[in-house]
Amino acid sequence: MEAPRPTPSPSPEPQASEGPEPLAMHGCPKSFDASWQERLLVLGSFFGGLICAVVFGMIYAPEHTKLLFAYVSVSFFGLGKFLPLVALTETTFGFYELGLVIWIMDTCTVLLLVYSIEALYSNKSAAHLLGKVQHNAGILLEAFPRIRSFAILGMVLFVLFPVSGTGAIGGAFLGALLGLHRYKIIAAISVGGMIGGMGMAYLAENFGKAIEPYRNNPWIIGLLALGFLLALYGLNRAYKKALARSKQQKAEVEDQA
Repeated sequence: MEAPRPTPSPSPEPQASEGPEPLAMHGCPKSFDASWQERLLVLGSFFGGLICAVVFGMIYAPEHTKLLFAYVSVSFFGLGKFLPLVALTETTFGFYELGLVIWIMDTCTVLLLVYSIEALYSNKSAAHLLGKVQHNAGILLEAFPRIRSFAILGMVLFVLFPVSGTGAIGGAFLGALLGLHRYKIIAAISVGGMIGGMGMAYLAENFGKAIEPYRNNPWIIGLLALGFLLALYGLNRAYKKALARSKQQKAEVEDQA
């Protein structure tokens, strides 16, 4: 009599992963998949021109160029789209010149990211940071699902929104998750940077004209500054609460799976 065959044990179900995996585990996203000729042409021409401009600036206007470097750092690590407000007190550069700086920064950032992402992911520290940005972009899509319905417009609004910082890095990953082609991602971020930078320059200029009669009254200036900071804090808090709520809901769904 033939012995009964043992029934194979069911294979364990795959556990839900904790958020989207970093792009390094999936290779270069299709949105960023460009030939080396295209990468060389874009990065070489754009950043070659930028380097030439910096060299000429250091030769013919070194003080202005150094100040511009300081403004770029302040914008990238702190002020973001609010850089044109600096022209209210320091008039070396005008409102719209600083707004143009915002546009150039956003455009340079997205070009560097789109055409250098494979090299960036070869560095462990950069890969870890970019993986976190990608994860946050996924959380953003869940917190604001209407972005999917208006993909390009949603990206433009995200980039020009002051609370998102300069917005170019997060916007690039947002576009990749939406499945947009790299040309559309670059165009959307560049347009968002232009509108955001020039829009903030316009607001800063008109704000400066409005408070001109009260410049000698420290109480009014102080109250206006306090109101501005409170409004910014409220916007930032609402933005982060929406992201945290979406993150918590996603974690609850994964726990139930």
